[in-house]
Amino acid sequence: MSQKKLAFGARPKPATIVDPAAADSFVAGGAEQPAVSPAPEPKKSAEKIKPKRLTIDLDPPLHKKLKTRVSEEDTTIADVARRLLTEWAYR
Repeated sequence: MSQKKLAFGARPKPATIVDPAAADSFVAGGAEQPAVSPAPEPKKSAEKIKPKRLTIDLDPPLHKKLKTRVSEEDTTIADVARRLLTEWAYR
C-alpha cells in the first residue's frame, strides 16, 4: 500500500461583509439590489420579563392523553398548563 501525500495551500482568509443588509437582500432576492437602510427598531416601552421554567413529571398514560387532546385542539401542552395554572392561581 502506498502512502499518498496531499498538499494543501494556505488557509483562506475569512470573507468580510461590507454591508450585511445588502448581503441579506442578495440572498433573499437572488440578485444584487440597492442597499436600503434598515428601519429603526421600535422603542420598547417596558422591559421584557423573562418567564420562569417549570418542570413536572407525568405518568405516561396522562402524557399520551394530553398529547392527543392538544393535537386535536391545535394547541400545546404548555399553553393548556399556563391557562389552567392561571385560572387556578387567580380564583
